[in-house]
Amino acid sequence: MLREIKLATAPVSWGVDHLGRAGLPSWQEVFDEIAKVGFKYTELGPLGFWPEDGKLVKAQLAARQLACVGAALLASFEEENLTGHALDEARRLARLISDSGGSFLVIVDWSEKRHATAGRSERARRLEGRAKREFWARIEKVGEISREFGVQAVAHPHAGSNLEFEDEVEELLAHTDPELIQLAIDTGHCLYGQIDPTVLYCRHADRTPYVNFKDISAELLDQVRAEGVAFLDAVDLGIFQPLGKGNVDFRSFGEALSRNGFSGPAVIEQDRKPGRCESATAAMMESLRYLSSLGINR
Repeated sequence: MLREIKLATAPVSWGVDHLGRAGLPSWQEVFDEIAKVGFKYTELGPLGFWPEDGKLVKAQLAARQLACVGAALLASFEEENLTGHALDEARRLARLISDSGGSFLVIVDWSEKRHATAGRSERARRLEGRAKREFWARIEKVGEISREFGVQAVAHPHAGSNLEFEDEVEELLAHTDPELIQLAIDTGHCLYGQIDPTVLYCRHADRTPYVNFKDISAELLDQVRAEGVAFLDAVDLGIFQPLGKGNVDFRSFGEALSRNGFSGPAVIEQDRKPGRCESATAAMMESLRYLSSLGINR
């Protein structure tokens, strides 16, 4: 099953989701650990984590026997006054991905307004009318910018964002050019947003060239929903777990990928509070052992 998959990881599994967090490890530490685990492929992490020198990045990855699959753009796409900044970051990141040998720019709408209602559709403040149309247009513009550098933009439904719940995902896909915007399905974020990742993938397999393998604790998810815990606070509580320790049905998801000839990248992630690299590395090895038990190997 999934013999052609490009199994990868990302710095978020070592606590590097965005650069505003305290106590982040250096890129050297993170990529030494990724190499130690034995990965062949990786994301780069957020813009600014690496020096913006693609030749340096590619050489440093090669020295660790790693190759870049892409990187995530964390930016606000709901506020007009931030649009120019977000598109500038998209251009810089697309260039870095291309120069580093990667192929995908993963779009994550980073909405502090929506973080507070992560996982709670009935409480989330939704974009409407013109604001919604402009949101779609900004996402599509990132796709245009990415294409200039030979990079494919993929929209990542993410807890605590304006692209979180099933209706938001379906509307974005219906109102953007599939050549410019494809889909990155994250199994953990799907369950956080009350989406079945296997059903979503089967519906949009032809538009999903990129997935994230992520597990989530249903018990903690019930707790953070009931208590109104914001997204990053839920991450710090440990809502995301090593693969096989949470409630994602990876067997069904993997079988759906296999039936549709999925060939990767598939990025293993465990969003976590920054801390000791050793514990993050041990969790990643545990996740790999679990995938191997399902016949999904590097």
